[in-house]
Amino acid sequence: MNATALVGVLALLSGCAMGTTSTESDLPTSAISIADSTPTIASNPFTPELSASQNPSTTDRLLDEDTIRLAVTTADLSKLPGNAISWANQATGSSGIISDVQQRVEAGQTCRSFKATRSAYDGVILYEGDVCLDGGSGWWTRMLRPFGDNNT
Repeated sequence: MNATALVGVLALLSGCAMGTTSTESDLPTSAISIADSTPTIASNPFTPELSASQNPSTTDRLLDEDTIRLAVTTADLSKLPGNAISWANQATGSSGIISDVQQRVEAGQTCRSFKATRSAYDGVILYEGDVCLDGGSGWWTRMLRPFGDNNT
């Protein structure tokens, strides 16, 4: 690069650096905000980190209960052989069978009672449940608990 070109580049660069005479009051006040000086970074940004009070087996159980409810509420009972529904949750690795599905009308709402097994890494559990269809809000869970557990 020749000396003339070098002087020209340096003049342009120095002009960029010295071209403005802004004061602090001209700058936006909320340009940078540091909320936490020691942020933590999740290893997977799409999966929230569990707090110390959350137990992964509890989270898996709740996800499985949602899967069971969905299977019961979407089943076409007229097409079920033997009134049994197989279910599986790929996210948790759990699976089971829903049986004894009984549909009835109660207080103007269609309801389904059922029993379901949940086979997972923490054992096999038999559940009993009851869901009802409300015309305005859709299916809602009246009860879903381990069989014989009358405290929940």
